Amino acid sequence: LISLAQGDPTVFGHLLPPKTAMDEVAGAFSTSAHNGYTASAGSATARAAVAMRYSLPDRPPLRTEDVFMTVGCSEALSHSFAAMAVEGANILLPRPGFPLYETLCHRHGLGYKFYDLDDENGWEVKIDDVRRLRDENTVAIVVNNPSNPCGAVFSEGHLREICETCHELRLPIIADEVYEDVAFDEDRPFLSIAAFSGRVPVMVVSALSKRWLAPGWRIGWLVLHDYDHILQTAGVQLAINNLCQVSLGPPTPIQAAIPGIFKANETEWLKATLGVLRRASQRCVERCARVRGLTVPCEPQGAMYVLLKMNGDAFKDANGFFTDVTFAKRLLAEESVLVLPGTCFHAPGYLRLVITVPDDELQNAWDRIETFCERY
Repeated sequence: LISLAQGDPTVFGHLLPPKTAMDEVAGAFSTSAHNGYTASAGSATARAAVAMRYSLPDRPPLRTEDVFMTVGCSEALSHSFAAMAVEGANILLPRPGFPLYETLCHRHGLGYKFYDLDDENGWEVKIDDVRRLRDENTVAIVVNNPSNPCGAVFSEGHLREICETCHELRLPIIADEVYEDVAFDEDRPFLSIAAFSGRVPVMVVSALSKRWLAPGWRIGWLVLHDYDHILQTAGVQLAINNLCQVSLGPPTPIQAAIPGIFKANETEWLKATLGVLRRASQRCVERCARVRGLTVPCEPQGAMYVLLKMNGDAFKDANGFFTDVTFAKRLLAEESVLVLPGTCFHAPGYLRLVITVPDDELQNAWDRIETFCERY
């Protein structure tokens, strides 16, 4: 079996966290200073380190109380959704998008509406959708950049356009930036949407899981860019603090390692890691061009995925044309290659492949995909 489905960059063993990060964690566990509980919203040193890293030029520096340490990015997302979940509220979600967003809406009693991403324009947000969908009960919009499953990295111009629209609509932003810095093109670097938000409050969520290749360490954070105290006045900051008192945060030793992890010079490590991902992305694009019935509508610019589009009438058997779900099931059964159907991301007719795969395995997988496509 070759899995091109799991969004865990550590599975194949060729992508490792920075050695400095591993040393910091090992050092934190080797001392007896971090065996006990810490503050439910996170240790003061970890929160201060996150606040320093995510403070923005020409803005007031973030405070420790603007940061909440969480059990991975998933809990940071959960807290941000729960804090906005007043009765009757709805939230705007991207389509295609990470399925957890919808799950969290169900969990916290939030309504939701999908705005579309444009596959003919770099998977950018369709701003007209946002304007049309927002109503008096819309409490936030989720913006995922770099994006899962699309692999898009938004330009400064597009981020400004989103922020200007949210300012006009009085719409807070939940920014899922867990793939921060995972951008392949020096001309299209990752930029946080909070840098352009003006008065719009932004809740940024991230973690060590993707950028630092350490999902098993289970540590993330939620950062409030709330310079006009809009979220604080509305009780959102207090609500998040109360939610943290339930879960009590990530492991104390991992929190103790955060300041050292952030201080380390990882330039060469990050450059090498991005090189591996970029080459895998390019390999997928090149191989897809040789396969009947599949295309890449937008070449990935970052994150860890490539989204393939199926020609609607390219694949069929005696029972009719294949859906993306049928394609994925048959590919697994016949060629032992696992991909995720786009339906998982509200993108029927697409297939998502991960690019965190060694080249020999990736080539083997594409050989099998090509054979499968020729069969039908």
